[in-house]
Amino acid sequence: MADTIEKQVEEMLQQGKSRRQAWNFLRDRENPHRLLFHLNNSSLPADRRKVQWNNLVLVVLLAFLTIKKLLVAFSFGSLDLALILSLIPAVINVYILREVLRFRRLGYKFLFVLSIVAFLLPENHHLQEASLLLAQVLLSGYILLVLFPKKDLIGLEEANRVAGS
Repeated sequence: MADTIEKQVEEMLQQGKSRRQAWNFLRDRENPHRLLFHLNNSSLPADRRKVQWNNLVLVVLLAFLTIKKLLVAFSFGSLDLALILSLIPAVINVYILREVLRFRRLGYKFLFVLSIVAFLLPENHHLQEASLLLAQVLLSGYILLVLFPKKDLIGLEEANRVAGS
């Protein structure tokens, strides 16, 4: 069901409709909370073109860091708990990479927050790691602001109002 809502939202946005127009058209036909999530998580095609090169740089940077984490994880050579634990950040990065490639808000938000938190890890205190993380923070924050300005997002109160009526 959520998949069909996502497809409908994507089709309407591809046709040039705004989030508000899609909301007004679909709000009575679909679960308003799911619809709200997909509307606010999907970017407008015209905005994607504005940041496509920045997004490409961000994807390459994230892919590089993910591959680096995987190489470090498998360099120990034994299958144990340490290997499994070291794969967790790489798996999370793959999910974020998928969302960023699809220009989804959730991917940029996760990447922004997790990149800031990654500064706390001692392995990221080297100049190369810190500069790559800083680039991730700046690019993901910039793209998040360009693709999803606060004024264009639909508020939760509207979904609650529709669900309550």
